[in-house]
Amino acid sequence: MADTTNSGCRSALLDSLGWVDHAFQAAGEPPPPEAAYGHQRHSPTVVLDEENVPPKSCESDGLIGVTTRPVAVYTADCLPVLIADARQHHVAAVHAGLKGALAGVLFSAVARLKALGASSDSLFVAIGPAISPCCYELGENVLSDIKQNPRVRQPVAWTIEQPHNPLAVRPQAQAQQQGIWFDLPQLGRQMLLQMGIPAEQIELLNICTYCMAETGASYRRNTHFNSGYRSRYSWIQRVGA
Repeated sequence: MADTTNSGCRSALLDSLGWVDHAFQAAGEPPPPEAAYGHQRHSPTVVLDEENVPPKSCESDGLIGVTTRPVAVYTADCLPVLIADARQHHVAAVHAGLKGALAGVLFSAVARLKALGASSDSLFVAIGPAISPCCYELGENVLSDIKQNPRVRQPVAWTIEQPHNPLAVRPQAQAQQQGIWFDLPQLGRQMLLQMGIPAEQIELLNICTYCMAETGASYRRNTHFNSGYRSRYSWIQRVGA
């Protein structure tokens, strides 16, 4: 795994396509100056890139790129999800925290891409740095709500005992309640699989923003230590005509 303590990272899967450029940037780094991104509200709203030029022209938690303009999202524990459609050469950037994922933002993004000509087997997806089960504690009442959500069709991944992360570069989160440790990246992957995207076309970078990424990458860590946090921009664009 690449060193992510002071820099961003990339997806080997997306790099293998040859027609996209992308980055999961480090906290505090600005997005490309021409990038489109929305005013994020943990919603299921997905729009075309031109609807958020200039940035934050409207509320959205996902953007579809149909030109060579980069589309971006900003996160600080939530899932940054970058999608490339090999059929139409369209791309998408999606902000999917727990609330947005349960509201259906990933389903909205895939449906919008399919309406533009994609198919499930033409989509390649990378889920970037996000809070991981080693540090993401939820109350059991929240887990009950997740299980009752109609978009969650398979058992979700969670444990009672906090997982140990041998790759942590700073201390993991300490329990704040008698809760459970939840796997948000796996929930995102599960939803993508439900939509028919092949497992081999979904990559999880498996970098926890709380204990593995650079300083200032985690909103939750800031709430525990008042250490400050900065948004992490993730973006993707088609290269060439």
